Amino acid sequence: MLKPTKATSALLVAVAAAVGFAAGPATSSASATSSQYSLSTQTLPDGKKVVARWNPCQTITYRVNAGLAGNTTARRLAAINDVKGAFARASAVSGLKFRYAGTTTQIPTNTSSSTWYGRQTSAEIVVAWASQTTRGKKSNLLGRSSSGGYVAGTGGYAFKYWKAGSAPWTGVSGRGFVVLNAAQNAKFRPGFGSGSTRGELLMHEIGHAVGLNHVSSTSQVMYPTILSRSAAGYSTGDRLGLQRLGATNSCVATPGF
Repeated sequence: MLKPTKATSALLVAVAAAVGFAAGPATSSASATSSQYSLSTQTLPDGKKVVARWNPCQTITYRVNAGLAGNTTARRLAAINDVKGAFARASAVSGLKFRYAGTTTQIPTNTSSSTWYGRQTSAEIVVAWASQTTRGKKSNLLGRSSSGGYVAGTGGYAFKYWKAGSAPWTGVSGRGFVVLNAAQNAKFRPGFGSGSTRGELLMHEIGHAVGLNHVSSTSQVMYPTILSRSAAGYSTGDRLGLQRLGATNSCVATPGF
C-alpha cells in the first residue's frame, strides 16, 4: 500500500514594462541583454534555475478589457482585434495555442487583500487598458519610466513551482497579464503597419507574459522602447526566443493553479 505524498507549492511573479516614447533611457525590471533574445528564468527551491515557460500542451485562454482603448465602439472593437492579431502572431512563431475567451471588466492589479493572479480565474491571461487618473480604473502593475511617468504598457506572468514527495521540483507559468496605459493611446497607431503601432506594443507585452525579457538590440520587438518601424513583426531574436519557450518543449502536468 502506497502512502499518500504531501505536495508543496509556491508562486513567483515577474513583470516587465515597455516604455514607449520615453524621454530617457528605457528601463525594465529585468535588465536588457546584448543578445537578440533573453528568456525569463526562475530559481527553484533546490537551487536549479529554469526557464519560466508555459505548458505547451495546454490551450492558454485570454480575455480583453478594452473599455479604455477607445472612445467609440468601433475603436474598442479594433483594439480587441489587435489583441487577437498579436496573440495569433505569438502563436504562429512559438506554437503555443491561445484562445480568445471574450471580454472582461477586470483590470489586473494587486490589492491589500488579494493578488492579481489570485483573482484571475476566468482566463489565464487578461489584457486591459488602465487609467492611472481614474478611480477604479487604475493598476499598480503598470510600471514607471526613469523620468517617473507611467510607461506605455507592462506585461508579466505568475510562475508556480511544486514537488510531491521525493519527486524533483517542477515549475511552470500559469497566469499572465498585459496592462496598457490608456493615457498613451494616441501615441500608437492601430494595427500592425508602419510607425509606432499598438500591434507592436501588444506583441511586446505578450512576449513578457509568455517569458521573454528585454534586449538591447533595436531590431527586436523586445527592445524596451517601441520604435517606429515599416511594419510590426517579431524579428530573428524574438522568434528564436519564442520558439525556445514554445511547443517544442515537453508537456507539464500542472496541479491546480
